[in-house]
Amino acid sequence: MDELLSINSDSVGHFLRRWYGPALSVRDVHLDAPPYVPAELTEWHTSAALTSGPVTFQDRPTRPRDLAPDSHGMLEFWAENQGSYFWSVNLADETLQVFSKESGGGEWTGTGEVLRDFLLHCTVREAVIGAASKFTIFVNAEEITKALERFEPLKFTALASEEPQVKLWCSEDSLVRMAPPPTGYAGPREQLWMLTFAAPSDSRIKRHASRFGLETLAEVEPDRGELPYEPPPF
Repeated sequence: MDELLSINSDSVGHFLRRWYGPALSVRDVHLDAPPYVPAELTEWHTSAALTSGPVTFQDRPTRPRDLAPDSHGMLEFWAENQGSYFWSVNLADETLQVFSKESGGGEWTGTGEVLRDFLLHCTVREAVIGAASKFTIFVNAEEITKALERFEPLKFTALASEEPQVKLWCSEDSLVRMAPPPTGYAGPREQLWMLTFAAPSDSRIKRHASRFGLETLAEVEPDRGELPYEPPPF
């Protein structure tokens, strides 16, 4: 997925077409966005609207017609699904650096990402969360290199709502979300990583499952077979 490794203005649209299929006609898109909304944000909403289905499954982008800056020029455009974290840009900042803030007050804190990269980051993350073809496994730390062979790390840093160790990876046709395991999954001296593999189709994800000796997705998917532990959050 070159669009994730060499990011440009069409990376979001290219990724959405690759992951969800051909775009709809541009005539079907009617955004009601105020003129002060940055072009990157308008382009993201256009690309999302051209996709033949949802592209967000957990966190919430602000609807274009509801985008409005506060008294300091901060334009809040993305929210965590529980309403605990929010993201914004300063309309006076030509570089469009993205800031995050927890609910209940506090100052906006820089994320280190510009708007274009942040929107692609969240689009990829949501694709993993919403993928119909995916599985999650737990891998010992010393085996992580082998588990992720043929995958390349993406430059995105973890969101403020995630553990700081969270990392996204991609191959030519699949994604992986790498995160610390939930509490209780690892033993006292066990170092584990939770890897969620996702792909646009079952045929592609089964290739990855077979690498780990999983003959069918029923062996790894909580909704397709029983697991002897609580299912992971991804």
